[in-house]
Amino acid sequence: MNKLFWYVLGKFARNFLLCMATVLTIYLVVDFFEKLRKFLKFDADISLVLSFFLYRLPEIAFLLAPLGALMASILTVGGLNRTREITAMRSCGLSFYQIALPFLAFSLFISAIGFSLTAVFIPLANLRAEYVESVLIKHKPEALMSAPNGLWLRVGQAELLQIDSVDLDGKHLAGIHRYTLSEPFRLAEIVEAKQGTFAQGAWMIEDVVQRQILDEGAVMVTEYPYRRMALPLTPEDLQNWMSQNQKNMTLYRLKDHIERITQDGHNAQRYVTGYWARVAYSMVPLVMTLLGISISLRGSGLRSVGVAKGIGQTLAIGFLFWAAHSVSIVLGQNGAVMPIVGSWIATVMFFLVGANLFLRLK
Repeated sequence: MNKLFWYVLGKFARNFLLCMATVLTIYLVVDFFEKLRKFLKFDADISLVLSFFLYRLPEIAFLLAPLGALMASILTVGGLNRTREITAMRSCGLSFYQIALPFLAFSLFISAIGFSLTAVFIPLANLRAEYVESVLIKHKPEALMSAPNGLWLRVGQAELLQIDSVDLDGKHLAGIHRYTLSEPFRLAEIVEAKQGTFAQGAWMIEDVVQRQILDEGAVMVTEYPYRRMALPLTPEDLQNWMSQNQKNMTLYRLKDHIERITQDGHNAQRYVTGYWARVAYSMVPLVMTLLGISISLRGSGLRSVGVAKGIGQTLAIGFLFWAAHSVSIVLGQNGAVMPIVGSWIATVMFFLVGANLFLRLK
């Protein structure tokens, strides 16, 4: 059984790597030529374009891993059927569970890697990809770049501004910190405000504490209930930042961000849904593998799955899952269902279908 386990696992692993290489190549080629026209408008160096796609690779691999696992499981079982190896295994007294164990073990390993990618590595890679695209290729000001723990930007030549969180409409800020520097790179003033609101074309901040650092080192503190703040960003700019911010946060930072905006009284459904969606999606390769081997083993000893049929089944199941997953995410973000329910419903539903088909194998 031990040799057979590693034999089947090796076949499935090779097919998975081959399928992933195929779908990744197709995706990258299409995406490359689609974005190349846009990048050439900015006279982008080819090395910058290649580095952009290199940083995008972890997220693309994470998104395509379920498709690769599904295709590899269908083709692997189909190949074992074609050579009558499934029939031989069954004749030796192996159960369908024992045959499926190598598939499930490897797909669980894939899911674990996917979770580590989405928890830490993908957000960091996305930040670098956005930096390359926005600053190095499109030559946008670096001040509009976001960090996982908030928004940092430069105001003029001697001021830095940090914003802890931004409401979804882009008109309400929380946790505002403004630092003014003087020559030679000395902190001259700190202005902190609990919150800010965009009204009548200007930003008004509330509960303001101004600290002026004098030459002799003394600090003069002044408090204001309201104060106008010159900020070179409109609510539309902040909305664009917010739409990209979530994918650039590690899961730890995202959880911390959810707690902070919840304490500030803002609606966190969108972020909670996104948090659990990333966790749930990391388990999809395991679910797709179970579904793939269940469908393929139903015909063991009777027929084999060809490459064309396997690809067709993969695309059909992948489309159905992606449609169900997208709809459930929207329902969770809009509050139609609980965020955690909207995030997990498609994954759980397809797992139940795969488990039901597997338990009915004869």
